[in-house]
Amino acid sequence: MKSSASSDSAATESAPGRPTEIEEATNRLLIHPLARALVDRLTATPVTPNQVSIASVFLAGAAAACYGSLIWPLNAFAGFAFQIGWHVLDGADGDLARRTARASTIGELVDGICDHVSQGLIYTAFAIILSRGPLGVLAWPIAFGAALSHFVQANAFETGRKSYRRWVYGAAWIRQTLASAQEPGPFQRLLGGAYLAISGLSDAGAPAVDTAMGARVAQGGALADSAKRLYREIYAPLIRRSAVLSGNSRTIAAFLSLLAGSPMWFFIFEMTALNAALVVLVAWRRRQNGRLLEGLRGMD
Repeated sequence: MKSSASSDSAATESAPGRPTEIEEATNRLLIHPLARALVDRLTATPVTPNQVSIASVFLAGAAAACYGSLIWPLNAFAGFAFQIGWHVLDGADGDLARRTARASTIGELVDGICDHVSQGLIYTAFAIILSRGPLGVLAWPIAFGAALSHFVQANAFETGRKSYRRWVYGAAWIRQTLASAQEPGPFQRLLGGAYLAISGLSDAGAPAVDTAMGARVAQGGALADSAKRLYREIYAPLIRRSAVLSGNSRTIAAFLSLLAGSPMWFFIFEMTALNAALVVLVAWRRRQNGRLLEGLRGMD
């Protein structure tokens, strides 16, 4: 398997950022068209992908402020609108990085940090709302538990998407770029290592899959094409159906919870339904990893 940084970079630039076969309807029909339209305009400006990531935090902050300070139901609708704007910027930063050949490990980490800070602002606003009622200070450990659940769930969902782009389209992600000698130093490696450690918890058998796929893709030709087709066949349905763990479903759940009168409904959804979905995803991915390895062995 090719391991040079230049090879990985070229692959990333040529790979689709959002393969349509694994994207949910809200992304395909609303978020991604808006993000592309924005990036069409940003490519001719000095704006950097990291600046777009940071700007997304401010939109999330505006959503949190609306949820926590406006009267019902205006708080639900205004907060939802700002969260849609956050999703657009969250999609635009990666698209801008790919189009301007500025994709990097540090950019991937900045994007991830901004995503989690943004979600933290929403959870904080919800905790403040709940703390004003009978729960009082108990709202904070509940919010923390929901936020921790969110972090693990989002990591598992993104691991599947990024691994898919890696093996179907040749796009490197942090599993590959973090090891590059040309990438940033200890701080980025520490954060990246922590991210990958949690990622590994939801993707049992990933090292064996990476080794097996890498060996066949490196050979090129019909064998590489067959391995990529098999990967797509096995994992595309899994990723599509795990979209309940995506940020889009949380944004809708937050909106509906506020309309129903309490963010407690959102926290319940996060810690019960979504954690159950996570357990199913982990078990399903383990099984699919085994299927892939068996199929690849059959090609030899």
